Amino acid sequence: MAYGPVPVNKKVEFRIPLIPKYQRCLKCGDDCPGLELHYWRKICKHCRCSREDHDLHGNESDDGQPIGMLLDSIPRPTGSVHYETRIPSPPNSVSSIATPDCRLAGNSGTAYVDDPRTLTDIYGSETDVVLSRVISENIRSQKYISMMPPDKQLFAAQLRRKQLQKQLPLHDLHPKFCSSLTESELFKFNKFCNKRRLKAAGVGRIMDVKEANNFRCHRCIKNITSGSFCVSTDHLGSGTGWHPGCFTCATCNELLVDMIYFCRNEEIFCERHYADSIYPRCAACDEIILAREYTQAEKQTWHVEHFCCWNCDAPLAGQRYIAKDGNPFCMICFDTLYSKTCNTCRRTITADSPGLSRGDFHWHACPHCFSCSGCGGNLINQQFLLKEGQLFCSVDCKHKTQLTWTQNGIQNLHIH
Repeated sequence: MAYGPVPVNKKVEFRIPLIPKYQRCLKCGDDCPGLELHYWRKICKHCRCSREDHDLHGNESDDGQPIGMLLDSIPRPTGSVHYETRIPSPPNSVSSIATPDCRLAGNSGTAYVDDPRTLTDIYGSETDVVLSRVISENIRSQKYISMMPPDKQLFAAQLRRKQLQKQLPLHDLHPKFCSSLTESELFKFNKFCNKRRLKAAGVGRIMDVKEANNFRCHRCIKNITSGSFCVSTDHLGSGTGWHPGCFTCATCNELLVDMIYFCRNEEIFCERHYADSIYPRCAACDEIILAREYTQAEKQTWHVEHFCCWNCDAPLAGQRYIAKDGNPFCMICFDTLYSKTCNTCRRTITADSPGLSRGDFHWHACPHCFSCSGCGGNLINQQFLLKEGQLFCSVDCKHKTQLTWTQNGIQNLHIH
């Protein structure tokens, strides 16, 4: 396939779909006022949890979009394929909970592959095997959820939606969900998508294992016994199979949602980790890095412009920073959020100042602050006693100091 010359690095702007605000965080509860997306990170501005950790319903969730864009990306035979218009779902139906907006444009209108009733309305070329299987598995997932007790349906739908958004991130599937791409980056993105759709994307199929077809599971290497079921793929052929519980991403070991896989080097991956095996991923915006230059820090990779303070978004390139839980902080934010107060002088122990800690007590690592409360001796690199927040060089010094304080009428320290 010819792609033509690589364009210049001019920014290409896409209109990113609006995400409804103020949806409850399923992790933080009332501590988060509701989802409000950061303007380029894929997290909530308030609680720093991901979008899929929030309680999105109906069209707000867009959880059908990964399936829809995957369907659009899989090559289909030339010729007309018709899709009938969907009958609206009744209120509170499972399809309105789980995948409300997964649609395919066709000559006869719009079809929603999330609705089980659409199965008989969708028809196309019999050779369009991958497309029909994606539709079938998506519909079967919805049927499965609809058969659960009502109190379990919402949980199951939320779990499936969360896994879909994790394994099939929208910003890997379409450039309109990326923060911004130069023309050369857009060229690489489209080339990557074409390669993925032509050579990697597929859906596993369930097969009966007959006695003559005994073989080992590709994941656990244990035998798949005759009379049981296995999962096979078009990319690795019918001679390779997995136990249904072993049909997982080779990187994260998570079960593949709707058995959608991406094949590379004779292994199967979720889309996220398939992309990660080809391009580095920005730890800040979660998008694959298509630029020639990027930053490596804290065993992670970053767009140069996204290597910023986790709290205030100040650029950190060429600046001092401190990492906490894998996230970089500028010195000012780290001091504001995490610095401790010295138990002796009551001043802040800044990030660039050495400090010592014991339990809930903290000191500047200097002879003035980390010293005996009795004789004033320097205790750095020395044995010491800690009693009621006071430091002592020995038991004798503690007793002498206690006696002195008692004689002076200082009883409130309760030194025993």
